[in-house]
Amino acid sequence: MARTLIGRSNFWLISVVGSLLVVLVIALGFSFFNAIYFSQVDSRKEFLVNQTELAARGLEIEINRFEEESKTLVSFLEDPDLDDEDFRGDLTVTARRTFMSFPGMLDSVLVDMVDSTIVFKMSETNNFVRKRHLGSFPSKVGNDQLLVTGKAGFRILYTLDIEGYSKEYVTNFYLDPGGEKFLLRESKLISIGQRANQGTISLDEGDFERIKADVGLGLKGYYEISGKKGEEEFSGILVQYPFSYANSDRLASLVFFVPTEGLTSGIYSTYLFLFVGTVVLLIGTVAFFIISLKGNVDSIKIQEENLNEISRLFDQQNLLLQEIKGFVFFHDYRGEITKVSDEVEDVLGHSKQEFFEAFKVDSVHPAANMVKEETIKALMEGKYLVELEYDFVKPSGEKIRVKVFEKLLFDELGRFSGGMGIGTDITSQFLARQDILHSENRLRTLISNIPDTIFIYDNDGIVLDYHVQDKKSHLDASHLSLGKSLPESVPQDQAEDILRVFNRAKKTNSIQTIDVVWKSPTGEKHYEMRFFPLDQNQIMSISKDITVQKIWEKGLVEAMNAADQASRAKSEFLANMSHEIRTPMNGLLGIIDLLESTNLNRIQKQYVEIIKNSGNSLLNIIRDILDYSKIESGKIEIHPVAFKPVDELEDQIKILSGLAVKKKIKLKVSYSGFEAVVLEGDKGKINQVLMNLVGNAIKFTPEHGTVGVKMDVNSVDDYLSMLSFSISDTGIGIPQEHVDRLTDPFYQVESSNTRAYQGTGLGLAIAKKIVELMGGQLEIESELGVGSVFSFSVIVKKVEQDIAPVERKELTWKDIREMGTEFPLRILLAEDNDLNLQLMTLMFQQLGFQFEVAQNGAEAVEKAKNQEFDVILMDVQMPVMNGLEATREIRKIEGRDNLVIIGLSANVFEEDQKRALESGMNDYLTKPIRLALLADKLEFYYRKVRERMG
Repeated sequence: MARTLIGRSNFWLISVVGSLLVVLVIALGFSFFNAIYFSQVDSRKEFLVNQTELAARGLEIEINRFEEESKTLVSFLEDPDLDDEDFRGDLTVTARRTFMSFPGMLDSVLVDMVDSTIVFKMSETNNFVRKRHLGSFPSKVGNDQLLVTGKAGFRILYTLDIEGYSKEYVTNFYLDPGGEKFLLRESKLISIGQRANQGTISLDEGDFERIKADVGLGLKGYYEISGKKGEEEFSGILVQYPFSYANSDRLASLVFFVPTEGLTSGIYSTYLFLFVGTVVLLIGTVAFFIISLKGNVDSIKIQEENLNEISRLFDQQNLLLQEIKGFVFFHDYRGEITKVSDEVEDVLGHSKQEFFEAFKVDSVHPAANMVKEETIKALMEGKYLVELEYDFVKPSGEKIRVKVFEKLLFDELGRFSGGMGIGTDITSQFLARQDILHSENRLRTLISNIPDTIFIYDNDGIVLDYHVQDKKSHLDASHLSLGKSLPESVPQDQAEDILRVFNRAKKTNSIQTIDVVWKSPTGEKHYEMRFFPLDQNQIMSISKDITVQKIWEKGLVEAMNAADQASRAKSEFLANMSHEIRTPMNGLLGIIDLLESTNLNRIQKQYVEIIKNSGNSLLNIIRDILDYSKIESGKIEIHPVAFKPVDELEDQIKILSGLAVKKKIKLKVSYSGFEAVVLEGDKGKINQVLMNLVGNAIKFTPEHGTVGVKMDVNSVDDYLSMLSFSISDTGIGIPQEHVDRLTDPFYQVESSNTRAYQGTGLGLAIAKKIVELMGGQLEIESELGVGSVFSFSVIVKKVEQDIAPVERKELTWKDIREMGTEFPLRILLAEDNDLNLQLMTLMFQQLGFQFEVAQNGAEAVEKAKNQEFDVILMDVQMPVMNGLEATREIRKIEGRDNLVIIGLSANVFEEDQKRALESGMNDYLTKPIRLALLADKLEFYYRKVRERMG
């Protein structure tokens, strides 16, 4: 019994102790499992934070490095020593290097060449494309664009593919199962991970707003979030790290997300069974429990070492991200390579085995030994980093520039244990730097040879430096300006204006120019000072001596004034000559019109016709000279009106058809489909050119010949058309050596005293000038003995309206003789010239009108006050008071608003007619006054007077 009790007691004791032991083991096992679980979760969270930060920093480094490298291309364009051949080839090579240096980052490069634009792209088949850009250079720069502007006016617009490059870049960064990668920019969450096509996730609105707020402040963040992916809800850990890119004024952020299941996946399956096994084993023996516990401690230690190794690998990867086209290597304390990445063969052209052999202790490879010597030198100087560049020749013979960046490693006791580094091919960057150095040297040489004076100021206008080519005359004065302010170093009376230009250049960041006068004992010196920003802290000025230019400009102004005065004198002379010649011509042609209406025999009619034709020819010569004078002085004006081109062409052909019939010439006119077309242009000048060319064609075509007139209307755009005429003839033709000079003023093919055709030689010169004023061109084709073709075209506007036809009544001599009876008008004639007065008296008698006479303008005003008249024929040039002044005074008389005043003058300039109408005249007749025209005017205004009277 005692033994039984003792056995039971021992059993219970052992049972109790065993139970307690099992309970303790289970409790300890749960504690151990929780410790491992939370350690694993915390470790993965830290790994997620490190991954996100490493990826974001690397991506920002790549973009920042691109912004530095982007200036290489504009430096190339501003190289003044490039010829056209080098420019065309090297520009494409330099652009291609930029694309190759940053694969996947660039979408396109737009180069503004000032006079043209070139675009570079990589096609979908990875071909490099260069083509000319047809559109205008963009005026605005987008968020994914980087604009680089050179000093010479060149601009380069880089379009970046931030999303695509980010997606490619983060591919090598590992996330726990179920993890996803995003790019947060412009308040949008963009998937850039492997699961970008597996549906999007939507975060809780509050969480998303909190994340965007942190990104806006530039703060990195760690969040426990929840949301939905499709219809499924999830929770997990999100880490974001902000970074800046390109031209954007807003931060972007790289976002890594791991769901809760991803953090804990594998822990239960791994450690739960371990825990069960451990509990089973620990129930058997405490010793095994202790051993198992020790094993777990060792496992944790190994995990910490693994994490440290991962962190060290992250540091190495961060070094690799700073360069491209590189390879990673590791070596021991003896300098022998222990590991090298596969890219070494692409960079150096040697295999990995050859690279190992080159760094053996007994190797004689010159490049490898040089790297070893630099490493030993760094150790002796107590440095931890080695950085060097050297030229390397590949087995293929290609010469490259290699950069080695190495970090030396030491153990816990401070002993050198080896090193790790990265070797990169920096040939393109090296060549770019060399180009920049050469450009800087050329710039220094250029500055040293510039004959102008150069000053450099700070932003406050203090003189920092100077360059003077003519040191004998300027060195002392320039030296004394150092340290002084801008107003102290320039003439005091101009200091305020110069300082204003200086500040405007600083504010607008553009070149500002001012002329400055320096007074010296030898006289005034004129300088052109150009201010422009050199950088953010300095302003440069270039002063050019323009004294000789100012003297020349002064002489030019005086010459221009003299020429202008001569031109005005010529115009006044022509105006006076026109008036003096047209006054007797008025009497001559007027009396011919009257004589023609009398009963004449056949011989008398021939004599009158000869006199009339001679007078008309003389009038045409005077008109040609005056027209060319107006064109030459730039005083001719275009007066556009709406007209039907077909009607105008037919009217001109009717006028010339009589001459064609007389010479038995066949006159052909062709046009099609333009009968209803209405255009807007100066139909008077178009008719003048047409009359001149068709008249010449008839004139120079022998009897039984043919003259053809063709008209076309061609649309230019929705608003403008080109009205074209072609006049062909079967005349005598023009020698080829005379065709080019045919439109020169006063030039005639046959200039001898026995020439068969008379003229001033101004007709074609006037026609050419008029056509050019209307935006067209006169062209001449001719073959001697065959004929000529004269073509011209003018720009006209389209008019969406119709023109009512004007019915014109042909006046007969019977109509003219009975006008005074049919159209009774009260007429006042204001004329001081006796010859013109006699002529007008005869004309009025012929027309049957009663009239009164005023000998000057003052008398005309007095008669208009005291008597009622329907029409006043007012000579412009009269003594006491001229016709313009008299008209203005008459318009002031009460009740004389409807009085018709027609100006009479021998002045035919458009400005003379304009002044007459501005003075208050209703119409204007130029001398010589023809009987039919006078009758037509009086009939027209009689009908208007009758309309007003009802």
